[in-house]
Amino acid sequence: MAYNSTTWTTGVSTTSVSSSNLTLYSVFGIGEIDSAGYLADTHYPLPFTTNLVGASGTQDNITFGTGTDPATTFTTAAGYTTDASLLVPMIWYLPDNIYIDGVTSIEGASTSNGDTTRMHLFSYTFTSGSTSALTSGTLLAYNSDVTNAGNEQAYLSSWTIDSASVVSGKVILCFFRSDSVNSDYSLNVTIKYHLT
Repeated sequence: MAYNSTTWTTGVSTTSVSSSNLTLYSVFGIGEIDSAGYLADTHYPLPFTTNLVGASGTQDNITFGTGTDPATTFTTAAGYTTDASLLVPMIWYLPDNIYIDGVTSIEGASTSNGDTTRMHLFSYTFTSGSTSALTSGTLLAYNSDVTNAGNEQAYLSSWTIDSASVVSGKVILCFFRSDSVNSDYSLNVTIKYHLT
């Protein structure tokens, strides 16, 4: 097999590769959030790919409000209990324009009495070197509420895409919210996209 800037050659066939037909995937997720420090109806960002935060005791210090959707801005200025070291593992930076083709998630609870949960995918304008690191938040996708019956089953959700095109230089964050804190959760969110 050989590759040049436009084609893959396999010996029996050649397939054109371009940004519009190359499917890519990115993942947010975490293994069993410890809900002890979490608050009900509060949006918490999930780590991007392998950027798992060392201790969920510190991860619960980074929140994006209690509204229907996560906050559209975020600052690490005075009055917040978080810092840049907690924000960075949650960020997916886009060096290219992308188009989101689909989002799916799998979640599983740790106790017999679960919660109603929901998740959101947002893009933000990122300002390097500023305490107001994230501005101009835009809802990209969300799932319908999942009513967890407890730890005996995991749930798969296909998300609704609200805004599929995201320009280069933006950052993407994924959020989890539950209506109560009966259970801890493991979460896996997969974004299918292509470059534009």
